Amino acid sequence: MGQLGREVYRRKLARYLSQSIDEDMISLISAVVAVQSGHACGFQAVHDLPGEALGAELGSPYHIPPWSLETLVNELLAIPKPKGFGVGRIRLLNAQRFQTLRVLHSILIKLENAEDGIFLKNHDVFYEMARIAQRQFPWQRGVANAPHLYRSILLYGTGSARDFFEDHAGLALPDFVKVGTCFSGALAGRDYIERTRDLTMIGITPKVREVALARLAISHDEARVRAARMRKHQRHTGYSPSILRDFPIIAFGSRGERLRAPIPELIMYRYTTGLYLDVVRGGAAVWTEIGKRFETYVLGYLDAMMAPYHVSGEVTYGPKKAQYRTPDILVTGPDGIVGLIECKAKRMSFAARFADDPVSEAAIGFDELAKGIFQLWRFFAHARCGWTGTLTLAPGCQPVIVTADSWLAMASNQAENVLATAHRLADAEGGIDAEDRREIAFCQIDDVEFALQNGTADSFLSAARTIASGEKKGFMLSVAHAANIGVQRGYPFKDRIGELLPWMGDFRKDPAA
Repeated sequence: MGQLGREVYRRKLARYLSQSIDEDMISLISAVVAVQSGHACGFQAVHDLPGEALGAELGSPYHIPPWSLETLVNELLAIPKPKGFGVGRIRLLNAQRFQTLRVLHSILIKLENAEDGIFLKNHDVFYEMARIAQRQFPWQRGVANAPHLYRSILLYGTGSARDFFEDHAGLALPDFVKVGTCFSGALAGRDYIERTRDLTMIGITPKVREVALARLAISHDEARVRAARMRKHQRHTGYSPSILRDFPIIAFGSRGERLRAPIPELIMYRYTTGLYLDVVRGGAAVWTEIGKRFETYVLGYLDAMMAPYHVSGEVTYGPKKAQYRTPDILVTGPDGIVGLIECKAKRMSFAARFADDPVSEAAIGFDELAKGIFQLWRFFAHARCGWTGTLTLAPGCQPVIVTADSWLAMASNQAENVLATAHRLADAEGGIDAEDRREIAFCQIDDVEFALQNGTADSFLSAARTIASGEKKGFMLSVAHAANIGVQRGYPFKDRIGELLPWMGDFRKDPAA
C-alpha cells in the first residue's frame, strides 16, 4: 500500500476528526473507557452499546484498546479544524455512538498498517515487534497496583528527587499524589468534574489544589497547541508523543472549569512513573541517588521473596591493591551462588522506545546495559580463576539484569547490539573466555515482581534461564513464567506505602462522590 495508502487514510482520519467537537468526542471516549473498565454509568453517554460491552476485553467487538484511544485523542487535538469551523450549520461526527469510535479506530488501524509497511521496507521486523511491545505491554500490565505505586514514589519521590520536585513545583510531593489520587478516583466512570471541587475534607486547600492541577491538567486551547507541536513531522501515528502523558486531564470552559480525563488511568501514571518528568532535570546527583535506591529496592524485594536462598548485596574481593566489586546482588544456595544480578535504573527516552534506530538514538542507555553484562562476565571469569575467594558459583548460576524500564522487551536486535558492545568491553579487558560470557536474562522489575508473587524462588530462576537461553529466549519474564502454578503471594512492602504517603492510612473515597 505504501505512501499512497498512508496519505489516503491520513487524510480520511483528519477529515473526520476535524469535523468534530473536541469536548464531545473526549466525552465519548471517556464513556467508552468507563464501560470497558466496568463502570455502567458510561452507558448513559453512548446510545448504541449493549450490556455485554460492560468490562469488554481485548478481542471483544465492543473493546477498543486504550493505546488506540490515546492515539485518537492526540490526533483529535493535533488536527486543525477547517476554516470557519463552528460558524453556521456544519456536519459533525456523532459523539453519542460507539459506532463513531469503531469507524475511527478502523481508519487508524489501516493508517498504522500502511505506516508499518513503509517502515518494514527498510527495517527488520524485530524492530517493529519491539515498538509494538513498548506501546502495548505497559497498558496490559497497568499501573493501578501496590508495587507500581510504592516503587515509583520510592524512586522518584524521596530523597534529593523529592527535594527537587518540591523546590520546582511549589508543593509537597505527598499532596501532589493525594490530589492526583482524588481526581483519578473521581473521574473514573464520570463524564467530568468541576475544577473547584472541595478537597478541604482531605486536607487540600484550594491553593494547593490549583498548584497540583498545574502539573496534571492543561487547558483545551493549550492542549491543541502542544499536541500539534509534539506530533509534527512524526513518521508513525501510533509512535508519536502523547500530550496525555504530560497532562492526563484536559480543562474545558472559559475558566477551565470542566475537568475531563479521556483515560483516567493516565492520571495515576502521571503521579507515579510520570514523576520522572518532574525530576529528570535534577542532574547527576539526583539520578545517582535514584540508581542506588533502585538497587536497594531490588535487594530488599528479593530478600523478602527468594527464600530459601540467601540474598546479599555487592561486596569487594581480591587483593587490597587490585580489588573488584561483585555484581549488585548475589543469590546464594547450599552449592554456591545461583544468581548474579545487576540493577539498572535508567529510564527510556521516547527515542529509545520508538525511534527507527533506537540504539543510536539512545546510545547512553543501551551502553549502560552493555556495561552491566560486562561486569557479570568479568565476575564469572574471576570466579573461574579462583580470585573470588569464598564466593563460589553453583552449577548453572544464572546472570540477570533487572531494569526499571522495558529496555529489551521483545527487542532481539537491540539485545544483539548491546551484547556486541559487551563483547568489545570484555575483549578489551582480556582474560574473559567464551565460557565466562554466559547468556543473560533481561528482566524488567515489574516482571520480577509478577513472577515472584505468582511463583517461587525456583520458578523465578527457571523462567530466567528460559528467557536467557531456553526455548523462550528473548521473551518477557512474565510471559515465560506461568501465572497458574498454584502460588499467590502478597506484595512484601504494601505496609510501607503509608511511610512514604502518610495520608494513605486514613484516605477514603472522595466524600463528595
